[in-house]
Amino acid sequence: MLVASALAAVLLAAPAARGPDCAPLTLHVGPVDAPLAISAFVDPFAPTTFSLWLELRRLVADHEGAVSVRVVPIATTMVETPGDARILRLLLGAGVRGHQEAALRLLDRDGRDRLAVRLADLAARPILAGELGMRPEDLTAILDDRCIDTALRAGKAELQRLHQAAGGYLGRPPIFVVGQAAAFEDGLGLERVRGELAREAQRIRGNRPLVRPLIAARRGISQRLMRPPAKAGMIVGGVALPHRLVVFAEHDEHPNFSLLAPVLEFRRQNPGLLAVQVIARGTNTGARQLRVRTCVAERLGLQLEYLRILAREGEGARREPRSAAAADFIARLDEAPEAQTCELGEPELERGPGGITALPEGVWLDGAAVGQSDLDALAARLAGADAAQRPLDAVFSAAAPEP
Repeated sequence: MLVASALAAVLLAAPAARGPDCAPLTLHVGPVDAPLAISAFVDPFAPTTFSLWLELRRLVADHEGAVSVRVVPIATTMVETPGDARILRLLLGAGVRGHQEAALRLLDRDGRDRLAVRLADLAARPILAGELGMRPEDLTAILDDRCIDTALRAGKAELQRLHQAAGGYLGRPPIFVVGQAAAFEDGLGLERVRGELAREAQRIRGNRPLVRPLIAARRGISQRLMRPPAKAGMIVGGVALPHRLVVFAEHDEHPNFSLLAPVLEFRRQNPGLLAVQVIARGTNTGARQLRVRTCVAERLGLQLEYLRILAREGEGARREPRSAAAADFIARLDEAPEAQTCELGEPELERGPGGITALPEGVWLDGAAVGQSDLDALAARLAGADAAQRPLDAVFSAAAPEP
């Protein structure tokens, strides 16, 4: 009796454990069997996604059947709402049914919030289906199709594997893969995509295998990253050292400074290897104050002392009150005559569309975004970077020389 009951329980549980058998769902622009294949990981909720899709369609048309683009929708939001999930199902489900452009136009026109509300309203769905050129029952089937969720998760997992292959940081969508080349970021104009496409076409015409350099990949270098100028902020150690850690902060109690304790210890044990550059980002009172203080510390030769205070007194997760010694040191910087003129010559490096104003936020080591775990294992991290270093690489980035 017990054996029969157990067998019945297993048989009843088996279909649920196996789940639905889902066929692969992919969106394509251009012929699926084209010799030149591009994978485009795009964020549907980005404001330029529809324009990017039109540019991809123009790229396919320019190559007259030789290029196919696989479009993989990837939401980059930290928390996915039910409304976001419905929109993603709509884009993928309508796309595989031949309504990819209509769905993207609808999202671009209505916007994320309004489209989410309309999809949640059962009474509005027939009107939506008509705008998409679909039957209402097809739209309902799309929104209830859990196989679409499986395909979306598969696309996200694929992008995560590309991030891991790039050493943990690849950038934000749109991300592209052309043929067998490594993944990369590109802008709305698809300049790099076109260049990689031309190289891939040449390789195919010559029937040559893809040649990969026999060196370790440098982790996390973004091709659009540019090194900050040496005159920006405060540098401890000098730009001629083999490695440079760059910290962007909006005030002198920024959480980024709480990451620096292992950096100071590494520099104490390994002099002459690592420079630390602190750059104030922003125009608020705290940022202007930090910009002046780093400038004064630089002029008075007190960079290391100020860096130690920033690392030990920064709020971070501890939120301890500033010590009397630290308060006296800060007062010395604020009251120095240099404080009256320092900020006038300090570059602000505000956010912008390109050049040094496009420098990203956070903490960066030799061109790669790093966190606490990376800095805790700083010696091993730098050893790996040294093993991957090309002889002609720049100190901070392979993208551009320092101004």
